[in-house]
Amino acid sequence: MQSDENPQRGEDPFMVSLKEGIMSNLGDEHFGIYELCKEMGTSRSQLHRKIKALTGLSTSHFIRKIRLNEARKMLLGTHLNISEVAYEVGFRDPKYFSRTFSEEFGESPKNLRK
Repeated sequence: MQSDENPQRGEDPFMVSLKEGIMSNLGDEHFGIYELCKEMGTSRSQLHRKIKALTGLSTSHFIRKIRLNEARKMLLGTHLNISEVAYEVGFRDPKYFSRTFSEEFGESPKNLRK
């Protein structure tokens, strides 16, 4: 299985750069599609097409998926509370974080810790 922060050989260089761009701005709740486009040096439509082709996800869902995967790692590997984890990965609303986390992983952040 491949780690999000340690790309394996053969991974698309675009995807490596994309993930690095998101990870370097993980805690910034204002980091979104526009900022990612600037970081990648591409237009919104080009970025969307490339991400959709490689992942099947829209740009916003891809960013959210990276954030949620990092949150899951934090919940399993730290003693931060759920709200602190939500803020650390760029969510400004812990309730929204919990809802999207549950949708992504099929269990709430609270149940993950049990």
